[in-house]
Amino acid sequence: MAIPLKYNLRSLLVRRVSSLMTGGGIALVVVVFVVVMALVAGLDAAIEDAGSPDNMVVLRRGATTETVSGFSIAQYEALKYLAAIRRTPSGEPYASPELPVQALMARRDGLRENIVLRGARPIAFLVHDTVHLVEGRMFKPGMSEVIVGRGLTGRYRDCAVGDTLRIGRGAWKVVGIFAAGGSSFESEVWGDLYQVLQDTQRGNYYAAVRLKLAPGADAAALIRRIADDPQINLQAESEADYYRDQTVMARRLHVLGIIVAVIMAIGAIFAAMNTMYASVSARTTEIGTLRALGFSGSAVMLSLLLESFILASAAGALGIILALPINGISATFTNTVTFSMMAFSFRVTMPIVIQALAFAGVMGLLGGWLPARQAMRMSVVDALRSL
Repeated sequence: MAIPLKYNLRSLLVRRVSSLMTGGGIALVVVVFVVVMALVAGLDAAIEDAGSPDNMVVLRRGATTETVSGFSIAQYEALKYLAAIRRTPSGEPYASPELPVQALMARRDGLRENIVLRGARPIAFLVHDTVHLVEGRMFKPGMSEVIVGRGLTGRYRDCAVGDTLRIGRGAWKVVGIFAAGGSSFESEVWGDLYQVLQDTQRGNYYAAVRLKLAPGADAAALIRRIADDPQINLQAESEADYYRDQTVMARRLHVLGIIVAVIMAIGAIFAAMNTMYASVSARTTEIGTLRALGFSGSAVMLSLLLESFILASAAGALGIILALPINGISATFTNTVTFSMMAFSFRVTMPIVIQALAFAGVMGLLGGWLPARQAMRMSVVDALRSL
């Protein structure tokens, strides 16, 4: 026969000071857990969401990122008409030659940071189908005009439509603001490919080509063709794989966050254990009475575990509520692969909420296990002897 739940709720209320202190510790651990997980989720989304499932990235052999790649226009011309590449109704291939370069950009506080200035052609907006204008117009080919990612507008100077932005060697007129579904593209400035080539004095060399596969195309076969064709001799991979390689720092932060949360959780577990030990000690007579009324030792143990679990779960819910304001807050992070600043937003997702509640519940069960075992093993005679 199970002990009624109201008995545990009454016990927590009677010992509300110790319950609140223990719950506060658990809630703090959950806050840290949620904040770290939201940071990692935001970074992952900003990087990985830049990739489309049917897109590929083509780079120079051995290059790890676009910013250290470079190949000739002749290689691009040999590449763009491969059969596996999707085409527009007019026959133009979905092959976007691009030149992303690092450029210093002035923040509102006067400091300067590396951002990516991406030279592109109009076809880029068909290949990168998540990129769209939210204000202003598209830059004109052959003009020193740029469009600015939405993630840069609140942090850097001269990003409004009509401003003159000084990055690289020249001055660029801002003619539009674009969004890209919260991806890392929103941390970039885009301009005409040939103007960026001229500004950076890179000659007739592109850094990358983005391709969109034709429906049903064999991606593996295309990758081999691009590598084996002596006129092309480049390396290709899916955008998903390309951006997955750039989430290495997010994965490290994820591991570090888990380690910190576990260390803090150990302290919270001991606090819960002390609370439950004190509760068992103060309720020796109650436990003896329950046993005398016919409740088994396992029922007593289960009841105390449930009590510890309720306390931890309530504290976990409080911690989640306290951490929720972080959701959607914008921040910047240095991409350690491209060494440029990237804007992202903290994301408190439903999986994170569920993980945080489960984490709190585990802390409660671990903290209540030994005290509950002690209560289960307490004999009726010893418990009633304290009367």
